[in-house]
Amino acid sequence: MSKITGVALATVLGVTGCGGGGSDPLAAAPAPTSLSGTAAKGIIKQARVLACRIVNGVPEVDATCVTTTTGSNGAYRVTFSDGYSGPAMLKVMAGTSSTMMDETTGADIPYNMTMRALVPAVSGATTAHITPFSEMAASAMGSTLMDATKINQAIATVQSTMSGLGVDLSAMPMLDLNGTNANALTMQANMVKQLSRVAMAAKNSSLFKDANGVACNTLATDSLKFSCVVTAMAGVMSNYLTADPAKAANMMTALNAQNVTNVTIPMLQTNGTLSYMSNINMTSLTSMMGAMQNAGLSTTSAANTANVVMGGMH
Repeated sequence: MSKITGVALATVLGVTGCGGGGSDPLAAAPAPTSLSGTAAKGIIKQARVLACRIVNGVPEVDATCVTTTTGSNGAYRVTFSDGYSGPAMLKVMAGTSSTMMDETTGADIPYNMTMRALVPAVSGATTAHITPFSEMAASAMGSTLMDATKINQAIATVQSTMSGLGVDLSAMPMLDLNGTNANALTMQANMVKQLSRVAMAAKNSSLFKDANGVACNTLATDSLKFSCVVTAMAGVMSNYLTADPAKAANMMTALNAQNVTNVTIPMLQTNGTLSYMSNINMTSLTSMMGAMQNAGLSTTSAANTANVVMGGMH
């Protein structure tokens, strides 16, 4: 299938826009646009990020995508110098030294898969986080020609499917105590909790299976177990409008069975640095208060914040 990339399209438009009077040398260049966010299953470090324009319903080929690498905090940022403002697909791909945090142990293990996220429209500065839940939305599109409307529908379908766990794909997959409002912090805490559940299910549940029917938790390495579960979760989506009821129920049973205790959670301290708080019981107010105090909040602030956060987690 022939594809026209955003760059090629811009070139065509530039040529056809030239009249007999010639181009205007003083015409302003388009303002760059950007995508930024965090990649996590748990925090993904030193992985290759591709930001690919979606043109005529199809993502451009990898070779023409804008690229960067996730940092030690899982963060990425890419810039479209041509001012691209259409839909986009993000891919987080494994490199030779890519790792992801295992929330059940706090250790970094090899990151050996690809996760994606869909963006309905890129603007001046757009935020998009890449997680197993965003991969579900990307998988839901299948071979459907993609546009902003369908991407928004896919995201809404995933959030509806995961509503029992309160998953919101816009939530940052770490707790940011540095000036974040209470509602955002609650969504962040819930995202961290549900990602921890995914990690625990990868090790504990026999309900997630690979394409051959082998239980993910029996695979040889933790990296393979995590990759298997992410793929199985993506397979729950029938299309961008619906999820398979039986598969969705199976997934929710597996995730709900995980009691999120003794996990390691990523937390941006009040000074802006990322720390990994270990042996946290995310069902305990006392445990969450202690983690927030260790991250720099006063006793009173930690108590108030933990109360708000605990009230909104699923």
